[in-house]
Amino acid sequence: MRGRQSVISLAAAALVLCSLAAQAETSRVSAIIPWQGQGQLFPVSADKLRFLGAFEGIMYVETAEGAMNEAFVRCPIVQDIDGNSKSTSASGSCVITVSPEDVVFADITCEGVAGMCVGDFTLTSGTGRFAGISGSGEMTVRSPLHALAADLSEGTLIHAAAGLLQIPELEVRLP
Repeated sequence: MRGRQSVISLAAAALVLCSLAAQAETSRVSAIIPWQGQGQLFPVSADKLRFLGAFEGIMYVETAEGAMNEAFVRCPIVQDIDGNSKSTSASGSCVITVSPEDVVFADITCEGVAGMCVGDFTLTSGTGRFAGISGSGEMTVRSPLHALAADLSEGTLIHAAAGLLQIPELEVRLP
C-alpha cells in the first residue's frame, strides 16, 4: 500500500512539474512603460519631419497571477510625422534591463495618427535567464510629440518628450 501511494505521489508530482514547465514556456503578460525621451527633429520633405532620438522609462509587467515586476527600458527610435495627413510612423529597438546579466532585446514598429501610434512589440533575444526569449504583442504608443514638433525649427533638440507605451497582451516564450 505504501509503495502504491509513493508511485501515485511521484506521478502527481511529475504532472505538476510538467504543467509548470509548459506554463513557463509560453505566458501572457500585460506591460506598460511610462517614458521620457529626447532627440532631434529634422525636416525630410516639405510637410514631413523626422525625429531621431531615444526614450527611456520603467517597464511594469503584470502576470495573470498579479505579480508585478519592473525593468529599465531604453529604446532608440526613428519617428516620421506627416504635417498634411497628421499621420505618424515609428520604428526602433529596445534594451530591457532586469539586471546586468538578465537583458531582453525587442523591436518596435507602429503607424497611426498624431498622438497615437499602434503596432508591434517583438521580443527578439535575451541574455541570462532570458536567453532564447521570443514573443510579441500589439502595442499602443501615446505621445504629444506632434504638438511639440509643430512649432519647432530644423535641428531643434527636444529634451522633454514624454508618453506612454502599452502592451496589454504580450506573449512571452522561453525555451
